[in-house]
Amino acid sequence: MRQPASQHADRAHGAADADARALRQLRWLAIAALACTITVFLFMIAASVQAVTTIDGAAVARERTQVARALAALPGGINEITLDAMAGTLDLDGARLTIEAGKRPGEIAVSAGGDRVVAWTPHRFGTSTFQVIAPMRIGAGALFILIVAGIGWRVAVVGKRLDGRRAIALHLASTDALTGLGNRLAFDEALKARSAAAEAGGPGFVLVLADLDSLKAINDACGHAAGDAALQHVGRHLREAADAWDVVARIGGDEFAVLCSGADLDAFLGEVKRRIATPLVHDGRTLTVAASFGVARSDDFPGAGRLTQAADTALYRAKRSGPGNAELAVPAFAPPRRYAA
Repeated sequence: MRQPASQHADRAHGAADADARALRQLRWLAIAALACTITVFLFMIAASVQAVTTIDGAAVARERTQVARALAALPGGINEITLDAMAGTLDLDGARLTIEAGKRPGEIAVSAGGDRVVAWTPHRFGTSTFQVIAPMRIGAGALFILIVAGIGWRVAVVGKRLDGRRAIALHLASTDALTGLGNRLAFDEALKARSAAAEAGGPGFVLVLADLDSLKAINDACGHAAGDAALQHVGRHLREAADAWDVVARIGGDEFAVLCSGADLDAFLGEVKRRIATPLVHDGRTLTVAASFGVARSDDFPGAGRLTQAADTALYRAKRSGPGNAELAVPAFAPPRRYAA
């Protein structure tokens, strides 16, 4: 049966994952909103430019037609007086008589006979209106884009901060505060994952359980601070003796667990015993620390539950034999099964 703490941690992990997914969705939503806003803004600008071009083209064509009709109604030709009258009637902007070569940029012209033309600046209603409206529209659109971009940036900043806090929270939830090793939750998850991989044909591994033999005596004689120092002493040496692939955890008050490859198990246990046996000086007093070990191989006991039970039984035998011993769990011999003829 699972421990309530593990269930609580699973619920916390599930809630954290749900929050992370919601935050990622909000982040993508902000990016999509920004992209849509920019697209709509550019479309509005393009539509406005197209409308201005259409309006101005129609105004120029209309004025050109009006001037052509006015010139056709003057059979005697055109002079400055008739030009002024025509310009006033048609409301031409700065109409003048000139030759084609003398037409200024932006002016349009209609032939007035010979090499003379009536040149004037046309009324561009769309352009004049756009010059007033465009700055306001562009400014409002740019402001809206900045607001959406600011919201998206803020969401990204908050998301990054929450991701960092979530990573710290998950690390703390799976770390033993005293030794800095993994805790029972981290060990259970690693054991479950490696057992499943081994049963699926992956590499086998070894479970080593270590239990301090002298913690109660140290606590009684020197205080709990000395006992904490002894636990840190054992945890540090277990971590230093293990490989990078190995999982080292404190799974109980004075009980540790190591998941290792078991390639050179005797050398590993010998190194751990030698390291733990080094004198520990605490508050001016030299402490002697010893531990017993129970060992089980996943090849002999497949499944996380069976493997843990076998290593625990081996540890119990080692502690009964005396401090500092190690016992390897051996599967019981099963006689051949008989079948009816």
